[in-house]
Amino acid sequence: VGVDGWQRSGDNRPRQRFFRFLGPEQQPVGTTFCLDPGGQLNSSDHEEKCRSSHDDTFHFTTEVKVRLPETDAMGIVFHGNYFTFLEVGRVDYLHNLDLAEGHRPIRDFENVVVSAQLDFKSPARLHDLLRIDVCTREIGRSSFTFGFKIRHKQENRVVALGSTTHCAIDGEFQSIGVPESFRETISRYEGWKDNSG
Repeated sequence: VGVDGWQRSGDNRPRQRFFRFLGPEQQPVGTTFCLDPGGQLNSSDHEEKCRSSHDDTFHFTTEVKVRLPETDAMGIVFHGNYFTFLEVGRVDYLHNLDLAEGHRPIRDFENVVVSAQLDFKSPARLHDLLRIDVCTREIGRSSFTFGFKIRHKQENRVVALGSTTHCAIDGEFQSIGVPESFRETISRYEGWKDNSG
């Protein structure tokens, strides 16, 4: 691995970029996420730990109505806008649990998205009402993953399935442990037997 974080091949061309969140003493913690030159985020540890979105149990739902600027030239929702829908769902979920405050989606600590994934199943169009089902799949030492299902309200068909993984950080952008109060609130709401998800 080169100084710049890129893994190099024999001809010294960059092949993969590795990101590892560091603890308070610059010690690696959590999962190493790998960004290949094509921009794909890969983590075999993450994929093994996370359940499939087909296995998710949802206790929370919110809605969005598709607006004109969210559609593309084909008259369907532009794929990048689904990530905004996930954010709407996540923030509403956290507000519902009284974990948010003001403009901060999580009151007690900062976090960054380290992975976002979507599988598209069917199109959504202008003025469609979409239901966004949200759950927390798991909480690790310093990371937590939300699962999402976006459904067409009138037809009750699946439009997209997705997930986002977040890392709890301090003011220096170093990973920290997920606070126990956050774990307990999520665990109680999701009906987990323990706080591990």
